[in-house]
Amino acid sequence: MRLDQAAIDHYKTRTKAQDAIKDGRVFVNGKKITKCAYQVEDTDRITYQEIHQYVSRAAYKLLAAIHHFHIDLKNQCVLDIGASTGGFSQVCLEQGARKVYALDVGHLQLDPSLEEDSRLIKKEGCNAREIQLSDFEESIDFICMDVSFISSKTILDHVLSLPWPHLETMVILIKPQFECGPAALNKKGVLKNKKLREKIIQDSIQYLKQYFITVKAIDSPIEGRSGNLEALLYAKGKR
Repeated sequence: MRLDQAAIDHYKTRTKAQDAIKDGRVFVNGKKITKCAYQVEDTDRITYQEIHQYVSRAAYKLLAAIHHFHIDLKNQCVLDIGASTGGFSQVCLEQGARKVYALDVGHLQLDPSLEEDSRLIKKEGCNAREIQLSDFEESIDFICMDVSFISSKTILDHVLSLPWPHLETMVILIKPQFECGPAALNKKGVLKNKKLREKIIQDSIQYLKQYFITVKAIDSPIEGRSGNLEALLYAKGKR
């Protein structure tokens, strides 16, 4: 049996099991195994390294940016674009945000545990390219964004054209595999060209400098599920 299949009993879903394996939190007979397809037998002893239970691995990506750039979210009103299961939203709530709007074009993705927090406002079925300031009861102070299968600029062109009165800071997860054409990816959907990846990140930085005074980037501490090295862009001081 594959290790990711064997770990489903512990993690409840195959996706969470695969994330844990790739992050080095699953051990077979005391040895760390990071390959989901690793074959295990009924006699093998599988153990798990437990960590703080965030609803998705994306949470650790935003945490990295918050710690590196010393971002203070206390009493901030947050817009989370591409909320999905809510990893970014959960971190913002944990960091003391006053309110978090969890916006996603999909439906029924947000982890139910987050809906118990009255500070979270769920915005399902919302296309970020169509939002208006009137969609939010309070003025937004901080925006975080994690989107897939689309270039981030496609969304940012609209979002940053809006006259946000109090927006001061953004953190954007840049996924180079969605910023370049499919011809640049290998069969597994991974961008291996380091020069192209760096160009994508630098282009994204220059793009954001049209709207913010300070723009910096760090590599994400966790790879994308296919193995892509992502980047976290920090933008502060709205022009």
